Amino acid sequence: MATLPLHSEQWDYVRTLLPADLEQSAKAMNALVRCRNVPDAEALMRMALAYAVSDLSLKDVAAWASAMNLAEITGPGLFYRLREAEGWLAHVLAQSLAAQVLASPMKWPLRVVDATVLNGPGPVAVQWRAQVLVDPATGGFRSVELTGNKGGEKLARQPVQQGEVILGDRAYATARGVHAVREAGSHVLVRLNPVTMRICDENKKRIYLEKRERKVPKVGGVELDIIIPVPPRPQKATKPGIRPRPSRGSRRER
Repeated sequence: MATLPLHSEQWDYVRTLLPADLEQSAKAMNALVRCRNVPDAEALMRMALAYAVSDLSLKDVAAWASAMNLAEITGPGLFYRLREAEGWLAHVLAQSLAAQVLASPMKWPLRVVDATVLNGPGPVAVQWRAQVLVDPATGGFRSVELTGNKGGEKLARQPVQQGEVILGDRAYATARGVHAVREAGSHVLVRLNPVTMRICDENKKRIYLEKRERKVPKVGGVELDIIIPVPPRPQKATKPGIRPRPSRGSRRER
């Protein structure tokens, strides 16, 4: 049976993201009227998450739960339990999202940047890209730009306002893009891509994150003060096969 690390070694961390009253809410919403074969609400939640984030069938999840000494249940029995727990799972999701919103008041307005591909009929893989800046609070667009197939995803192309937080995926993790946003007086939150963005410490010495992985706790995080060097813009190279013409009065060395 394949292991599910999200629900075994890292369950302590996952549990911190869930409401503390799982047991009370499960019974109040009839997700656990009787605890036969499923000992408690935490076991039911672990099986629900295991089924949601893996490719395992209900029968496989039931076997995994048995191997973990989590619950003794069959695939059809798990199906019945999850069906009865639909309202409770929706309630837990709403609680988790509401807690994050209340616990994290935004000091600065949040903006999300992304791009999508637009294609018409024909064999061309990419015809246009729609580069968008979205306000997640309203779901509306702050800006939309259509580019050709060579128009890459860049933070620098977005009309950023001072004091905003720009959120992007790993494609936007470039030194020039982060520099452009910071020059506009805004902040950046992107998933780090060590291939496109080098990070250094305060002494300008490169930081290799894999060497610091063991210092990261299972619950919580580690903060680092970093410097991101901005590389110079590439110079236009001379076309191949064309050499500069020697000036008058000079001679070639053979």
